[in-house]
Amino acid sequence: MKKKLLLILTLSITVLSFSQNDILLVTDNDFDINDNAAFYNSILTTSYTSVTLYDSNTNGIPTSTELDNYDLVIWFTGDDSLNLNFWSNGTSGNTELTSYLNNGGKLWIIGSDLIYGMYFGAPANFSTGEFMYDYAWLASYDTQTFVDDGGLGVPQIDKNSNISISYPSPLTWVFSTLYYIDGVTPRTEGISVYEFGPATYPNAGETTMTFYENDTFSVMSTLFNPINIDASVTNGLAPSNDLDFFIQASLDHIFTSSLSINEDNYNEIKLNTYPNPSKDYFHITFNTDTLLNKEFEIYSILGKVVLKGKLTDFTTEVSTKHLAKGTYFLKVGNLSKKIIKY
Repeated sequence: MKKKLLLILTLSITVLSFSQNDILLVTDNDFDINDNAAFYNSILTTSYTSVTLYDSNTNGIPTSTELDNYDLVIWFTGDDSLNLNFWSNGTSGNTELTSYLNNGGKLWIIGSDLIYGMYFGAPANFSTGEFMYDYAWLASYDTQTFVDDGGLGVPQIDKNSNISISYPSPLTWVFSTLYYIDGVTPRTEGISVYEFGPATYPNAGETTMTFYENDTFSVMSTLFNPINIDASVTNGLAPSNDLDFFIQASLDHIFTSSLSINEDNYNEIKLNTYPNPSKDYFHITFNTDTLLNKEFEIYSILGKVVLKGKLTDFTTEVSTKHLAKGTYFLKVGNLSKKIIKY
């Protein structure tokens, strides 16, 4: 199996060789099948194009043996909340998916009403034996937009300021506000990625997207339907719209995160690069002496080390004059950043 072959490689190559990552997109959404196609097509705009589409409503739940052939499983429920195969074994989640994770899998679960589909409303505290506690690494289900905000819906979501991955922010919607997306509290060591906003929204600051990783599995939970992102907006330099930008950034996060992410106090360390995109040089900046004098490496999109150096100051200039135009990945300790040369 490809995943087992990748584990034989060094950690740096495994983490950064994006062209070798096989993705299975499981659609568990018969509410709006057009969303399934739209999300699949958005993935194909990213650098992760090895994607297999699997319709669980037609074909049933894929077996753990089938899932083991993939480096990442995306389980997409869209805006559906009824009769989800994800919850086929109750609050513990379906056994094929948990077996895949216990065997070292990566999972991205996506959908508004996903938690509501099992718990039928907030609040709910999660505990041992429940998928949301054991794998998604969530402590509680706190709120749902529209239902628990006086019928307003959330106008936008904002990237958590502690996240160093380049996500677009804020994300706004094709509607003025978005209904029925869930707000949660991560467990200790779970990472909040996006939160409700703006500050004037009654439930501002509630988490609606999380990430957790340990030495066995990783799970990203996106508790809204990305197809509702306003693709006419761009809160970044690339790619061309916030929907594609969001999906690219999320996949980057999943595939570039380190297995020892929590050991380096990830939420406290801010690693940044500028300008990005850049032409002949860029600067690496960071906010803690933990990274001072650490080695850095720059990888091509194929996982080849093309440049090495040391962070001798809190702002270190790196020349890229000898590099071809394209996408590269900077790795410093347990942190990674995508950089683009034009």
